[in-house]
Amino acid sequence: MERKLSTILALDVVDFSKLMASDEDIALSNLRQRREIIDEAIHALDGRIFGSAGDSVIAEFASPVRAVETAVNIQAKMQAINENLPEHQRMKFRVGVNIGDVMVSNDNLFGDAVNIAARLEAQAIADGICISDNIYDLVNLKVKVSYEDAGELELKNIGRPIKAYNVLKCKGATRGLRSDDAVPQVKIESAEPGSLAVMLFKNLSSDEDQEYFCEGFSEDLISAFSRFKKLTVIASNATFAYSGKDKSPTVVGQELGVRYILDGKVRKMGQKMRISASLISAEDGATLWSHNFDTTLDDIFDIQDELVETIVSNIVGNVERDQVKKLANKKPEKMEAYDLVLQGLEYHRRSSVSAENNKKALSLFTKATEVDPNYARAHAWKTCSLANNSEWFPDDMPENWMNEAFSSVNKAIDLDPNDPEAHRILGAVKLLFEGDFEKAIFHHEKAIEICPSDTYHIARYAVLLCYLGEPEKAMEQIKRAMRIDPFCSDLVLETEGLCHFVSGDFESAIASFKKMQIETRTSLFYTAASLRKIGKSEDAKKVLKVAQTESGMENEKFVSSQLFQRESDKSSLSSALEEIQASL
Repeated sequence: MERKLSTILALDVVDFSKLMASDEDIALSNLRQRREIIDEAIHALDGRIFGSAGDSVIAEFASPVRAVETAVNIQAKMQAINENLPEHQRMKFRVGVNIGDVMVSNDNLFGDAVNIAARLEAQAIADGICISDNIYDLVNLKVKVSYEDAGELELKNIGRPIKAYNVLKCKGATRGLRSDDAVPQVKIESAEPGSLAVMLFKNLSSDEDQEYFCEGFSEDLISAFSRFKKLTVIASNATFAYSGKDKSPTVVGQELGVRYILDGKVRKMGQKMRISASLISAEDGATLWSHNFDTTLDDIFDIQDELVETIVSNIVGNVERDQVKKLANKKPEKMEAYDLVLQGLEYHRRSSVSAENNKKALSLFTKATEVDPNYARAHAWKTCSLANNSEWFPDDMPENWMNEAFSSVNKAIDLDPNDPEAHRILGAVKLLFEGDFEKAIFHHEKAIEICPSDTYHIARYAVLLCYLGEPEKAMEQIKRAMRIDPFCSDLVLETEGLCHFVSGDFESAIASFKKMQIETRTSLFYTAASLRKIGKSEDAKKVLKVAQTESGMENEKFVSSQLFQRESDKSSLSSALEEIQASL
């Protein structure tokens, strides 16, 4: 009998019999919808389903990294669906992953490797993932998640204890996560003289929770450098993609199209820390400058200013310290507030996946404003989280929440008129809640003027231009964003797809959405509409079902969220979705 080494993923519904006892029709319907999403997620990362009985799925992967990535993706999608459902309709899953030698018979797999994966699945918590230690050894530092030691598990019908780990939500940076074979999607022909890539500063602390601090510190440096118009600064989505990957500075420089790389490490021990930074030539890998800063959290902004001054001076000539301070954001008076904002941003970045993440982000930003009422950044992000909360829980919002949101972001602008995030957020709420395109455009353009190398500001501005019926101008912004972020963040690709849709190039729209790492409700609804436009009605129906299931939105509600000023643009989207709906 043929034998081979395989990674096995086992998945099962928690308490499926209870769901069936409550309402068989709803339970089976929900299971069918979720199986479509699960099967697609497995196939997307080259998995093969070889076992499926009732509410369980067993799949094979050649790569343990792909298997764990699939498990994480499935659980994120399932939890997103559950957020929009009443408790009695929520369907939760457990996942187990193992690797080992298997026997092959008629496309089926047998052996302890399969049995252990199934037994690990039974040990996982609801919405959880349990992996064997041999999987852990292969995926640790390759999949950006966190792990909890589950100990030595005695598994049914397995003759030896199996050491296992529970996979937890990532406590650190996630936006730069890419598979090992990922490469930039845009080729940069030549590097500008002042082109710089700031890599994710490595966390050398024993506490994994400090990942958020390293990401925040790195992001702040990128933002500070981005304000110097003689520099071309690569976005964090691109530079953070190299975290944990063994690529030389010259290769990184070629792929990102830069002449300089800033690399660093942070070792944090309580209030004390050591920050090590090196400026490297991407042309030959030579270290041009390096320094260790022994400091405390209270002095972290002085270190940032010194780093910026030194690096800019090395790249484009001498920079006066007062210029650095003039271009920098106003600092918090209380360092606790800064730390709270960094933690809040970690949850905010996942707020589109889970309502609980947004709740946590809002509580952290609110606490930051209480700790330091004069910290502009905290007030700005509080407004952003309030707006997100209104989308998740419209019926639970207090009557005066919108007044609170505008008051908070206006206070941010008053405290720090040069905060690009505050201007972008004010522009967003002016558009969403007042329909004021003029103010929205003004504040988005102001954000880009202050910080021209921020792809998030650029992409949001491009969305505005699409809504105004100017997809050509929007595409110019997207091309600019892609220069800064050759890896192309999902937001950039999503906006590129929107530009193509508004321009009537539906094939290109589909291609842009397909390149995204994670599907969004926007990409799914527009993909469905685009497929209908090019005559692929059956594919359109499948995608629309997924869009409605994952978002919890009907067509009309999604269309109403797309703020097109030209009736023809709104009608183009609406009619395509209506046609698909009519054929379901």
